[in-house]
Amino acid sequence: MKLSVFTVATPDLTPEELAGAASTAGIQGLEWRCKELPQDHEQQTPSFWGNNLSTIDPRVTDEQLAVFTSAADRHGLQSIALTPYLTCGDLDGTEAMFKLAARIGATMVRVGVPGYNGTRNYNELLQEAVDYLKAVEGLAGDYGVKALVETHHFTIAASASAAYRLVQGLNPDRVGVLYDPGNMVHEGFENYRMGMELLGPYLAHVHVKNAGWAPIAKDASGAEHPNLKQAERGGKETEPLNPITWSGSWRPIASGMVPWKRVLSDLKAVGYDGWLGVEDFSEAYDTKTMLSLYAQQMRTWWDALD
Repeated sequence: MKLSVFTVATPDLTPEELAGAASTAGIQGLEWRCKELPQDHEQQTPSFWGNNLSTIDPRVTDEQLAVFTSAADRHGLQSIALTPYLTCGDLDGTEAMFKLAARIGATMVRVGVPGYNGTRNYNELLQEAVDYLKAVEGLAGDYGVKALVETHHFTIAASASAAYRLVQGLNPDRVGVLYDPGNMVHEGFENYRMGMELLGPYLAHVHVKNAGWAPIAKDASGAEHPNLKQAERGGKETEPLNPITWSGSWRPIASGMVPWKRVLSDLKAVGYDGWLGVEDFSEAYDTKTMLSLYAQQMRTWWDALD
């Protein structure tokens, strides 16, 4: 088992602090978040998508980059991935990320996937993505990295089968799928093992987090929805013509809808031997505790499968 951490989930730790905490927890790999930092980020409270202290800015100098690589080296960690927020079709930006990945020794880079909100036809977006990924396949070969398509809600790759439509026919040594069951709670759920079997050699990386759904108990006026009890426990609805709204949110790894013991069993069954990367957004624990608990959970549950 190989454990990693995606630094989007560790916003309050500097590269040195993160590397030390990851090493102490028994985590071996780092997935560096890559995003331009806001101009006033140093005045902001650390946050996942704002002032994230372990984010590599794409405009980074060699001196600045050394802060990240040296921290990894000092603690015996491997920089396995660079995870930017690329736009589908942006080949120049994609190539720039491949070059940056090479500078830190990373062998995987997340690439762009079209979002989906109903304003454009899915088939048009699919063709754009396929054309882009065919070009990305060549760049990946040139730079010795694997491009990752992530299963992510609100995109045309929300499920394993939808992601497979993007990568099928491409070289799985150059283009693969980042499988994220936590994202699939929000959108894209399908049988875990079936999806893994479908992806086959394209199953390149796995992210570990969890999420869940709950009915919204009160409306804007503060009144409790008349069907709340039925939404929670079933039974005859008080107002059948008044549908209740549900909301999805992040949960701790052991307390969400993804049955991680089962997912690990399925991964083992299909022969997966890649990385498991934590991306916990639940804020249930402080960052160092979250890293330690994640490593303990993965190893305990994985070892129990023997």
